[in-house]
Amino acid sequence: MSRAQLLEYVRDTQKELGDETRRANTAEKRMRLADTTNRSRSRGRPRKRARRVVVSDDEEGGEDDGEGGDSEEDENDDEEKARLAGHNPPERPSRAKEDSSYTEEKRFDNVRMKTQGELRAVLEVLPEELHGDVGKSWLVHKFNAAMDRQRSNTSTRLRTDCGAVFAAHLEDRVKSAEDLTVARIRASYVDLIGGRENEAEKMEYHPFDAPALHSDGADRHNVETFLKNKLVMHVAAATIFGKEKAKKLAREEVCDKTSRCMKDIHAITNSTPGIIANAAVLTLWGLSADGQLKKRGQQTGIDWHKRQESYLQYLLEGLRQRSKPVMELFRVWDAELFPDTESSLGVAGVVKDGELDAALDALRGAGVEEEDEMPGCRAIGRDRA
Repeated sequence: MSRAQLLEYVRDTQKELGDETRRANTAEKRMRLADTTNRSRSRGRPRKRARRVVVSDDEEGGEDDGEGGDSEEDENDDEEKARLAGHNPPERPSRAKEDSSYTEEKRFDNVRMKTQGELRAVLEVLPEELHGDVGKSWLVHKFNAAMDRQRSNTSTRLRTDCGAVFAAHLEDRVKSAEDLTVARIRASYVDLIGGRENEAEKMEYHPFDAPALHSDGADRHNVETFLKNKLVMHVAAATIFGKEKAKKLAREEVCDKTSRCMKDIHAITNSTPGIIANAAVLTLWGLSADGQLKKRGQQTGIDWHKRQESYLQYLLEGLRQRSKPVMELFRVWDAELFPDTESSLGVAGVVKDGELDAALDALRGAGVEEEDEMPGCRAIGRDRA
């Protein structure tokens, strides 16, 4: 959804949401009145003993069978479980406020800093005129609804429309473009996404040991080939440029100029840590037995949100340290997806336009030598006698 579309959509629905809020408040008052009446009628009756609920520190919210991502009800349930477990629930990015102490280096220090990092990602895609409304219920509602639709669209595009991309890169395993739509077939790809049985014969999934993410198909983390598999790049291409360009890239065909796409809407000019981390998660999810694109996979049990954070932290730390494999990784990605970019994160020491302009201004202000100050030399550009 573009900025202009989002803004127009928000303006059109503000009045409607206000009406809904008033109706909800009226309904809530009626429910409270009815609840008070019921309690007064039940006085004197023996109360049922409340069932004790115990939630472990690492327990996550469950899933329903509906389409799209986690719903508002799911998030509320997660918050309630967190309270029952004896700790404060994490703040949602769409309801958080900017913390001036936040820096990228602190992004993964704790839950609060992670939320701050996600908040800044939200602000990047919101029109500036809406930044002051972040945290307000109407914007939270609309933003979450838009994200749910986007997740649903992405999952459909990936398995239904881009099966040919997977088939081109994994021709020994993915026999046809339709294979990704069959859960039974996807379950056979468990080794490609880092799945191995432990000593208890239970399946474990290792985020950095997935052959589908390595250009050499390694089943153990290889720092030189990790995230360089062109399958991952072309999955990213499907979300940035559209399915047709992704298919042509996978078949190594000449790509024509694409119609308006996410690249144009969000002014994407080079590969970023977020693009690569998201593509890695989508690649693994596309090959997994999980039926819905949600935070935690119903079949695999993989926490996809945490998986994305792991890859993002890996890439950001590599950029901060100017790690050779990570710098090379960004150069490889940009050569494939953004060959004409002038803003690659993998290129060091490039003279920026502003620096060039400053240097030229200094050169112009340094003065010009006259001809008589240069004995024996002809003026440049003067015809020979």
